[in-house]
Amino acid sequence: MEVWIPINPKVSVIIVNYNGAPLLDKLFSSLQIQTFKDFEVIFVDNLSRDNSLQIAESFVANSSYINVVKLSSNQGFCKGNNVGLEYSKGEYIVLLNNDTYVSPTWLEHLVKVMDTDASIGACQSKIIDYVNKHVVLGNYVGVYGKAQSSNNLRRDGDIFNGLFYAAGTSVILRRSAIAEIGYLFDDKQFTGDMDLSWRLRLRGFNVVTSLSSVCHHFQGYSSRLVLKNQLNISFVVSKDAIRTFIRNYGTESFFKRSPLFFSFLSVIAFYETLEFKVPAMVSLVKAIVLNISSFKEVWLGHLKIQAMRKVSDKEIEQSMLPYPSELFFIRLKLLKG
Repeated sequence: MEVWIPINPKVSVIIVNYNGAPLLDKLFSSLQIQTFKDFEVIFVDNLSRDNSLQIAESFVANSSYINVVKLSSNQGFCKGNNVGLEYSKGEYIVLLNNDTYVSPTWLEHLVKVMDTDASIGACQSKIIDYVNKHVVLGNYVGVYGKAQSSNNLRRDGDIFNGLFYAAGTSVILRRSAIAEIGYLFDDKQFTGDMDLSWRLRLRGFNVVTSLSSVCHHFQGYSSRLVLKNQLNISFVVSKDAIRTFIRNYGTESFFKRSPLFFSFLSVIAFYETLEFKVPAMVSLVKAIVLNISSFKEVWLGHLKIQAMRKVSDKEIEQSMLPYPSELFFIRLKLLKG
């Protein structure tokens, strides 16, 4: 079923769904009471086996702004969002996870940020974990390529720009910026949000967080349905980190940073092996082998990305931590005693 919307909305909200039925009522209900009204919803269903489509279509019957796109197979998060982009009409593109719900002014504040500053390519919401109430304002990345979310950092004001990349959980993007960087997501990745923000930064766009746009997240609900266990999580995190590192760093920086980058990945995998009692080192080896086996394709992507860049690695690294991001959080814990 496809419902075509006879308007030209300012914002297109893309929701990629796989078996998210238990949470969809809360999500759609929160979208219905938004103070900002000029938006459409592109609901991309990855061949769900539950009653997700029935729930979505029940909202379609009472809404003029929902377009349901049914895929014939599970294309994953990145490819699903790329498909959603093809159906979208908005000047701004919002990516919103299916395991969320949002405050009434959520979209109003995101749009306000983008309308105010044309240099911003992406703006993430303040994301509050539904279970433990952790607040995520974005993600740190060290110069050696490893990412870490910003749980419970406290900041005042309306805008925070101290983190490297926006979480794809709830983020607004400028369509014109997506056009400049060539595509939305690298669909060979599981999440792809670090790669997306890195490419935006390479093109000269800023990435920020709105502290007034609030999104509540049942963190891990969707990813656990697909990945199922810690071993698979370790594999996709390592695989995507390596691919992003190779494609987005300039050639000189790539070779300069590689030895320590892979050393730190090994240390993290060893820690996960002890912490979670799973062979994470095996997952890391598999991730490295996969990137080596597809190195020609990965390197061609590297060359295309480097050809469109406007900003040097030296400037990019000013938005990164000068050391692995895990050390930053160890330092915070030590300072708190």
